[in-house]
Amino acid sequence: MKLLTLLKKKPLCNELHFILIAIILLMISFKYYWFFGILALYFVFLFKNKHLLFPSLIVILIIVFRVSLITINKNTFKMKDNYEIYVIDIKNENSYYAYVGSNKFLIYDYDHECIPGDRLNVSIKLIEDKKSYTNDFDNEYYLLGKNVTHVAKIKNKEFIRHGFSFYAPKYFYSKYLSNNLSIESFNYVNAVVFGNNNLESDVKDAYSILGISHILAISGLHILLIYKFLSFLLFKLFNYYDDKIPIILIGIYVFFIGFPISALRAFLFLVLNAINKKNGSSYTKLDILSISAFLMILFRPYCIYNTGFILSFIVSFIFIYRTEIIGRSSSSLIKQYKTYVLIFFSTLPFVLNISNRISVISIILSPILSSLISFILLPLSYLDFLLPIFDYGLKYIFIGINIYVVNLKNILLIINIQSFNFYMMLVYYLIFGFIIYTFIKKKYKIVSISVMAGYLLGILYFRFVNPYANITFIDCGQGDSALIELPHGDGVMLVDAYNSYNYLKTKGLYKIDYLVLTHSDSDHIGDYIEIINNFNVKNILYPSFDDRFSELLMDINVKKMGINDNYIINNDFNIKLIGPINKYDDPNSNSIVFRMDINSTKILFTGDMTEDEENDCINKYKNELDSDILKVAHHGSNTSSSLEFIDLVKPDVSIISVGFDNKYGLPNDEIVERLKNYSKVYMTKDSGNINVKISKDKYAISTYR
Repeated sequence: MKLLTLLKKKPLCNELHFILIAIILLMISFKYYWFFGILALYFVFLFKNKHLLFPSLIVILIIVFRVSLITINKNTFKMKDNYEIYVIDIKNENSYYAYVGSNKFLIYDYDHECIPGDRLNVSIKLIEDKKSYTNDFDNEYYLLGKNVTHVAKIKNKEFIRHGFSFYAPKYFYSKYLSNNLSIESFNYVNAVVFGNNNLESDVKDAYSILGISHILAISGLHILLIYKFLSFLLFKLFNYYDDKIPIILIGIYVFFIGFPISALRAFLFLVLNAINKKNGSSYTKLDILSISAFLMILFRPYCIYNTGFILSFIVSFIFIYRTEIIGRSSSSLIKQYKTYVLIFFSTLPFVLNISNRISVISIILSPILSSLISFILLPLSYLDFLLPIFDYGLKYIFIGINIYVVNLKNILLIINIQSFNFYMMLVYYLIFGFIIYTFIKKKYKIVSISVMAGYLLGILYFRFVNPYANITFIDCGQGDSALIELPHGDGVMLVDAYNSYNYLKTKGLYKIDYLVLTHSDSDHIGDYIEIINNFNVKNILYPSFDDRFSELLMDINVKKMGINDNYIINNDFNIKLIGPINKYDDPNSNSIVFRMDINSTKILFTGDMTEDEENDCINKYKNELDSDILKVAHHGSNTSSSLEFIDLVKPDVSIISVGFDNKYGLPNDEIVERLKNYSKVYMTKDSGNINVKISKDKYAISTYR
């Protein structure tokens, strides 16, 4: 009651967003330390508004305390031989969330049969899950947003007993639906109702490219529609007109599905708005949105880095101020269309970071498709969720929607755009804020839109003015892949294709001039089919001695790379094929070996060559093997990199592509020491992506980690 009495006095009314801004600046500062300077300047501003300073400091201290607790829990965890763990929730058939002591873990346990509430006695091995490059998905922060502090895999386990978990009803009902719905229907119900988007990749990509991927997430729109439907139903059936029961039912639903971020935000907004109206507090919608954000960050501080959290609050902000931004309209349809266009651009960087592809026509189509598909997909998904028996007919509608969006995507002109890093996003939203300001003030609109258009075009065409060549040795795990980009967009080459598709997407590439597959082992060709299907691959080069390629590359336009071929891309970029020279039974010994000369820098690529192939190259080329940079053969195995070969190459830099904690125990310690006697050694398992930037007469090495 004291709280309600205090709220009636309207403390900080229409000012709570200033405190939220302080929280946002603080959380950004934890990742980008220079932002602490901006936070300090912001507190100077708050000092001039002294009634805001004290509450802001209190809130900041609370958040710092929460983050400190999580960090201490994470860093003080002690490994033991065995733990008794409590399974909270099941992620999929290969992993689940569990409490190990006071820490929440994501545990990989392949083909497990656990259910929520199980207690197990286990031995585990911790897994490091670090980013490999700037725009890589940050799984560590994503999991911290769920208060998950560690990732581990099971070594041994013993069942103790079944127990109770609040997540058990969701698990059992979800399992029931998966057994009784078609795969297409269940995928939509799982996405729209439970918040788990497991749609097939081509369907998921189609939604992203069309700019309507937000339909597949549990959003404020979902919760609002459920609220209005429940209110309408209660009024018509029982002549009941109050918001208590609909809000309670929505609270049960949000609890049932596990408190996904966007649903929790919408539920908190409903609750706080109801309290606000009932007690005459007169807090604005922006105040209520700010309180919702604060409560969520208080319980899950790292959720602020979650894309779902950011998008949910951006869209909510747009809805609150849409009239001020786009003005009033005599037609509700025109107003709705303008709102969707505004949402499209307000979320564009995050949407692009999901698929890195978009259609220019989606700017026109997405508002229409969002309305049409939402009002078909949402009701049908919830109907299938509540009454699975109707799936005999509904599944054909879901199948039809899949066919429609995929076919529509296939006929549209698609643009590939690189991922936005933090600084690119910062510039984007500064310009976007300027656009909103000009629309509210009704002046300089053309100027602000022109600035944004220029910025986006600059991102799109930067590679065509970039004067440097870049070679990126991709941290692809226990495999090989390297991307070579020539200056001014003159050409792109990919050497091997293991686990590299996601990185290539973030680059915004639309064509690959040369795909070089050094040999047919899976840890080198890996993603080659996905790459061929999603990029315009001009030439595929492979060793003529490797017989498996005749089957692997059937019906694909291929040029064989024979031993006597020299590929001249232009006067500065010369590829000289060195091996294979003789045919062997071992595919590794048939690896393509070539040296690329970019200006004055010489880089030797060796695939998985063995000592047999090394000896062939030594006998034929001798001192011609001399190179500045060596991509070490076979992940640093002792089957290659002989002393004689290294002595002829004389590398200044040696790069080993190898996975962390791999089962082969690579790289070999003796080989690493041998390489260190000649060169500086970099390993992808330690450094993440390794980049070589080459100018006319020199090169520079940089690593992500």
